[in-house]
Amino acid sequence: MRSSLLGKYRLLVLAVAAFFALSVSVYSLNFLMLRQVDLDATRINDGGKLRGYSQQLAKAILTLSHESSQGEPIQTSQAQISEAVLAFDQSLTEIRSLASEDHDPTEQQLLDEIDKQWTPLRDAANALIGERPFSETDVQATFTLSDTRNVRLLQLAGDLTQHQEALAAERAQSMRYLQFGAIGLALLNFLYIVVHVFRSLRRSDREAEQARRETDDILRTVREGLFLMHRDGTVGTQRSAHLAKVFPQPLAPGHNFLTMLATLVSDETMQSVRQYVELLFNERVKPALLADLNPLNRVEIAPQGRGRTMHLNFGFHPVRGEGGTGIDALLVAAVDVSQEVRLEQELAGAEERARNEVSLLLGVLENEPAEVMRFLAEAKARLERANGVLRDVPVEVGAYLAAVTRVFREVHTIKGEAAALSMGTVAAQAHEFEDVLTALVKRRNLGGDDLIPVATGIGHLMQELAKVDAVVGRIGAFTRVAPGRDTSAADVAGKDASADDCVYQSMQRIQRFALSVAAELNKKLRVETSLPHVEDVPASVHRVLREGLPQLVRNAVVHGIESADERRLAGKQEEGRLRIEFQRTADGGLELTVADDGRGIDVAALRRHLVDAGYRDADAVQAMSDREVVATLFEPGVSTAASVTEHAGRGVGLDAISALARETGARLKLASTPRTYTRFTLQWSPT
Repeated sequence: MRSSLLGKYRLLVLAVAAFFALSVSVYSLNFLMLRQVDLDATRINDGGKLRGYSQQLAKAILTLSHESSQGEPIQTSQAQISEAVLAFDQSLTEIRSLASEDHDPTEQQLLDEIDKQWTPLRDAANALIGERPFSETDVQATFTLSDTRNVRLLQLAGDLTQHQEALAAERAQSMRYLQFGAIGLALLNFLYIVVHVFRSLRRSDREAEQARRETDDILRTVREGLFLMHRDGTVGTQRSAHLAKVFPQPLAPGHNFLTMLATLVSDETMQSVRQYVELLFNERVKPALLADLNPLNRVEIAPQGRGRTMHLNFGFHPVRGEGGTGIDALLVAAVDVSQEVRLEQELAGAEERARNEVSLLLGVLENEPAEVMRFLAEAKARLERANGVLRDVPVEVGAYLAAVTRVFREVHTIKGEAAALSMGTVAAQAHEFEDVLTALVKRRNLGGDDLIPVATGIGHLMQELAKVDAVVGRIGAFTRVAPGRDTSAADVAGKDASADDCVYQSMQRIQRFALSVAAELNKKLRVETSLPHVEDVPASVHRVLREGLPQLVRNAVVHGIESADERRLAGKQEEGRLRIEFQRTADGGLELTVADDGRGIDVAALRRHLVDAGYRDADAVQAMSDREVVATLFEPGVSTAASVTEHAGRGVGLDAISALARETGARLKLASTPRTYTRFTLQWSPT
């Protein structure tokens, strides 16, 4: 305020202050003049009274003289004389009191002369009204004195009155001059104020018009959607023309931006937006600290009636009142970054494809050519079987679900073996295919049309395998098995099953796979393998090592081994322990064991999970034995994972292990103690 008063409004403020001071001065002067006029009127009136009282005294003395000579009562005349004397003295005293303030010598001289003429007459008159008796001679003497002095007193009183009237007229004239001057100054001051204000208004209008034009030019030219948003979410009157091109809905002044935005984004995003806006209007929070919390940074917008989604970036800048007072509104800047996001997505996709190709190449090179070719042959055979299942599915209740479940098992097996062979693109495609299969399995009541996405998923997985086959074909190092050759899984497996290093290579591959899964889950793991010299390993056992062992290892790392913090709280070493043993038994059979020192299987917790997840109702679970409860882990679709990830949550892994054990003639055993260990054992009898 002080800066404004001392700035462009200084002259106007000074002019208004001068006008106010001049007005106060005129009013004060008028008050003083009116008081003086009142005093002058009083003095003139008192001067006139002196003439009247002097005549009244002369008349009363004359009456007393006549009454005395005739012997009549004189009390009335005496009373009139007393009254006239007293009134004359009071008027003279008042005139002297008022005259003392002016210090006018002429007036003082007239008053002194009146007092000189009045004093003998007053003394003589008082002698006639006193207690002392008087004679006729005294009356005549007083009458003679009154007659001579009264003429002089009347003359002096007239002169005094004229002098006072002249003084009053002079003061009145001076007051008029002062009033005229004050009025003239006030008028000049008023005219200055009017002219100054008019010029200021014209200048302000020109500046405002120029500012409005410049603002319109800016708002018309700027490539951002700019507008002001008030505390209640309403839009201000000023907004850029580009806003209509950026925001998918008309945003007119007075519309509520938050209400319209709620129709374009998710409820979760909208809740974050309202909290963020509330923080922006908080005086105690610095806007710089909130930049990273903006929920509308590259937010995805789904406009109604438009073909594709948009990506908008909304920036918020607090607008403070004059003088840096509280936050009045937010300046919102909306920018369409859809093209930028699409380019980034395309670039990310290209980079992802390049990484996948490099990863695929490295994954192929990490393995023996025969193992890669065997995987390709068996994976293709599995997908061909899956196609056959879809082709030959009977039209009956439950047949479609059984077909999808069987395809699910085949795909999950391919996923596990591909992950063990470090073929991430194949494992990722299989995991994406599992999303489709999971949704179908949960529906239960499937129809023929539901198998169409299954056939499509098989085709996509076949294409991914074809990419691996093409990579193998371009690598000249793969000379043992000719790429592109139509080799069946049985032929490849049978040819290499007798090699001593085949089991050893499988164990090395599984060890790398286990450590990779643990690293992705941020778990510490030590893998121990026990692999004595084993001869004559059947092809069916090799199949379990390739297809089933990755499932058991993944299950142990995901569900068994705890995080480092959880193990430390349980009094365990932070590094989990996974032991894999493959050996021949005393009776000549083969045994594969996968054991971990993790959290084990809590039967009571598993019972609650079966009910909470909807796998069983509470009465059915209560009637089940502990063995039956644990057996549900091998059923398709049953999983204890909290969410679906690449490594868990499908409920297919143990189902595939159970099916693989049946197909290869193995006996599957499970032993576990809560918070201590879990051990899976596959046993094959001697042939």
